[in-house]
Amino acid sequence: IPHRPGVERQIQIDTENTISRGSPVTSQRSSTSSSRRRILKNAVLLRCCPGGLPSLESQRSGSLSQQEKMKEASPVQPSDVDSANSEPHIPPSRLLFAPTTLIVGDSIIRHVRFFNAVTRCFPGSTVRSILEKLPGILDSLPTTVFRLIVHVGCNDISRRESEETKADFMVLFNFLKQCEKSVFISGPLPGLSRSMERFSRLLGMNTWLQTACMTRKCSFVDNFNLFWNRTSLYCLDGTHPNRMGSSILSANIRYAVQTLPRD
Repeated sequence: IPHRPGVERQIQIDTENTISRGSPVTSQRSSTSSSRRRILKNAVLLRCCPGGLPSLESQRSGSLSQQEKMKEASPVQPSDVDSANSEPHIPPSRLLFAPTTLIVGDSIIRHVRFFNAVTRCFPGSTVRSILEKLPGILDSLPTTVFRLIVHVGCNDISRRESEETKADFMVLFNFLKQCEKSVFISGPLPGLSRSMERFSRLLGMNTWLQTACMTRKCSFVDNFNLFWNRTSLYCLDGTHPNRMGSSILSANIRYAVQTLPRD
């Protein structure tokens, strides 16, 4: 065979061009497989969505409407400014059934909770201030509430006016009698104060309330002996019960409610 350098050079150039472009068979196979994948994908989407493939705009509008629905369903949260200016309080727990008991009083009952009871805590309140708030509180409650528990009097001790405090309690008794509800008076806690005067006034109030409740046909919950000299039940201030003390106070009130006769 004669040597033809021009022909060999042309064969070499054609081979390099073929390699650089890719073989027609390979490119045809790749295009066929990609088209098959696209057809299969569209078939799956059409099977899942019989109405047709959703457009990009419909997808965006659907996601926006879903976000708006979630925003409307979520509860409105108070602003940071409102929460900073308002007094700290314990949010009321959700009841499984309609409430039957109202617990109202000063900061001693801040963490008092039990079954189907609504707690209304007013820090720094006195007998007179609770008496002023009670009509509005009772009007806002459902008719299922038939039991009323009042814990107040600790802040009245600071006034050192025992007779005036007793007079306020008598007015409170007269109001509670007109409410036509089962009334319980929760007695004061002795506290851990080193002041003998304060301890004596608290003990005197506890004794007087016990007698006054018997006269007025109100049930009295005695907490004095249960908390006397029990340092593990108080906060560092020696006045308010801690979590354990609040749990024991709740249990003592609940026991009195279940065992003492109703009016």
